[in-house]
Amino acid sequence: MLSILNKKLFAILALSLFTLTNSFPQQKEIVAKAGSVSITKEEYVKRFELSPRPRQDNYFDSTYLKKELVKTLIAEKLLAQEAIKNGLDKTKEFVDAYNFMRDFYLRDMLYTKEVKSKVAAPDSALAEGKERIRRTINTKFIFSTDEKEITDIYESIKKGASFDSILAARPENDEQKNTAEVTFGSMHKKMEDAIFSLEPEQVTPVIELKEGWYICKVYSVSIKKSLEEKDLSKVKSVVKDRVEDKIYHEFYKKFFKGIVVTADRKLFNSLFEVVDLFLIGNKHTLILHQNKFTIYETEIEKIRKLLDKKDLDKPFIKFEINPVTLSAFLDYMKLAGFDFLRTESGYLKRRLNNYISTYIQNQIVAREALKRGYDKIPDVAVDLIIWRDNYLSNLMMKQNYKSQAVTDEDAYTFYSNNSGIIPQPDEVKFSKIVTDDLDVIQKVLEDSEKGADFTKLQEQYSKIENDSLYHPLNQQGDLWKALASMKAGEVYGPLKLEDDFAVIKLIDKREGKKELIESFEEAKPQLRNILQTKKMYEQLDEVTAKLALDNGIQINEQILNSIKVNMINVIVFRRFGFGGQQLAVPYTPNFSTWYEKYERLKKALSL
Repeated sequence: MLSILNKKLFAILALSLFTLTNSFPQQKEIVAKAGSVSITKEEYVKRFELSPRPRQDNYFDSTYLKKELVKTLIAEKLLAQEAIKNGLDKTKEFVDAYNFMRDFYLRDMLYTKEVKSKVAAPDSALAEGKERIRRTINTKFIFSTDEKEITDIYESIKKGASFDSILAARPENDEQKNTAEVTFGSMHKKMEDAIFSLEPEQVTPVIELKEGWYICKVYSVSIKKSLEEKDLSKVKSVVKDRVEDKIYHEFYKKFFKGIVVTADRKLFNSLFEVVDLFLIGNKHTLILHQNKFTIYETEIEKIRKLLDKKDLDKPFIKFEINPVTLSAFLDYMKLAGFDFLRTESGYLKRRLNNYISTYIQNQIVAREALKRGYDKIPDVAVDLIIWRDNYLSNLMMKQNYKSQAVTDEDAYTFYSNNSGIIPQPDEVKFSKIVTDDLDVIQKVLEDSEKGADFTKLQEQYSKIENDSLYHPLNQQGDLWKALASMKAGEVYGPLKLEDDFAVIKLIDKREGKKELIESFEEAKPQLRNILQTKKMYEQLDEVTAKLALDNGIQINEQILNSIKVNMINVIVFRRFGFGGQQLAVPYTPNFSTWYEKYERLKKALSL
């Protein structure tokens, strides 16, 4: 059992790691224009400072990095506009991804309106906090989940029984070899009120909390003579957190009162049985991370195939308006993931039920925010446009790749022209620090900024060991995109992996070897992949350059050069009201190679 004395009461909701605010003056400074779309200074700074980027161990050229980013953002805007012209904003892939992200922002804005905007620190609470933060109290506790047992213990203590003797014979004594230091804000307010009212050697009455009942004893009290600025800041923060938590719980009770939305019991049982069956057959593939398992898109699609096709289009979550089908719920699970602690059937059924309950509550909140028009509030709308354009530009890139047809004849011509000597992909050797703890990622980035040895950081913090091998760069995923754009010695992060986060350092990059392959049939799959990738990048540069020319892009060098940006890598995850966290801004790998082709086209037209 974790000691309640070492835990702080947090609101059920995860709050922002940072505050993102958008001001909307009459005239915004425009860094660049791409057709009818502008990139404002506010958006540019946000994308620069909240996006991971390669960093070398010594000198950083902020001017170069700023120019590379503005070219990348222009390309993103151009490709997004083209995607809309091609109808990609109507595709299921886009709509699902966009609505998933939109709901985070909708819930967050409702939380801001109904809870956060109403938070104020009462003078009486601040005065109490300033008094309490001066004191450090040493204490121990007796705990029970049985009210009668704890009441009997308290009556015995009142009649003269020794608190220490009773504790010594109980299991919670094992985690209390030494007294715990209690300070202001380090525990539940109810327990804090009881403990801070005592003198040394006194015992609290029975304290009821959610997990059970406590009796605490104070052993000693030390008092700080004067308060520092950090103490006053902590008092204000703790008081506001507690007020916020109180307002949230009041809102929660009022908002959800009388609302009943359920899942179809028959479909729930079918889904549970299939999930249970799938996990029984795939236990050996599950990987435990931070004491839990998580399944994502690949596994959810396999689960979908095990369900009766006729059930997929049936209403699963019974909203009166726009009920959610079982298929749509599985689409949500693909994006959100499904995590669980154990695979026993009884536990799994309860976990799935709780997962669905949370989904229903989040949907109710998001739908209410949408009904109120919160998606049109500037703070929300600006962020959603950023996500929309990023999703659409990625869909355009994917469509471009799929459209690059490579025939056997193309492959054979390439094979013959190279006399059977086939170039292999460039290779990289790199080190990565992988963890599921964002605090560790932050520590790694901070230490890297200070010049710490990356190998030692890897040994200290990473949950996996590195190999010393070279890896081909023709692999899919953000990790390989990042490595392809890096130079030796650069550090990049954080990267979101499936279940974890990573910070990487490129050790070396070398040109791919050339191999003589005797048989064309043997080489054909590899040749087709090489040619398709080559054609994709060439076509992408060509398309983007022509779009830039057609739309008359503009870069305001004066404003761009005047922008002062924070060059320190930060954790780029935003925590939202009503729970959940996502990247603060979309991950955007550098894509500036199109710009040279654009300049050549522009020059040719001016001749």
